Amino acid sequence: MVVDQTLLDSVLCSAKLVFVMPWSASQQKRLAMEKELLEKYFRNRVKWIDPGHQTKVEVQVTCSNDRQYTLRLYVPEDYPNSCPNLVVKAPMLRAYSGVYLHQYPGDNHTGYNIEGYSGICHFRPNLWRANNTLYQVFMKGLIWLEAYQAHLRTGQPMSKYLSEMSG
Repeated sequence: MVVDQTLLDSVLCSAKLVFVMPWSASQQKRLAMEKELLEKYFRNRVKWIDPGHQTKVEVQVTCSNDRQYTLRLYVPEDYPNSCPNLVVKAPMLRAYSGVYLHQYPGDNHTGYNIEGYSGICHFRPNLWRANNTLYQVFMKGLIWLEAYQAHLRTGQPMSKYLSEMSG
């Protein structure tokens, strides 16, 4: 019996998240643990995108002022050995002055753009350890968003609300 692999993959993915190549067996086990951890704390607000290739994870978060954001994490090919990138996917970030945050002068703890989204600082890559989790990254993203909300309220630079990260 010949089975269409694309059809099989889609059936398996609809039943449960399946990590396929290029992930090694140990990475698949680790990502399954990460999936359980994220679902435990973020429940149905977690979305895995292309879990077999260039994997991304999106989490819907809500700040203390009820503003909602979508954080997107890019899982590196050698995860957990490298630090993932984290961006704010939605909404587009603007500074207190109204300009896009990536155009705003000063220390706003953004460091890069990926696919047009503002990348935010969460871990220093040289201090990343394999036992750090995706959950920790998303929680640091939520802390960053709280500082962003304070910046929007006061106009103060985000560095006033975020100290240098030690890990």
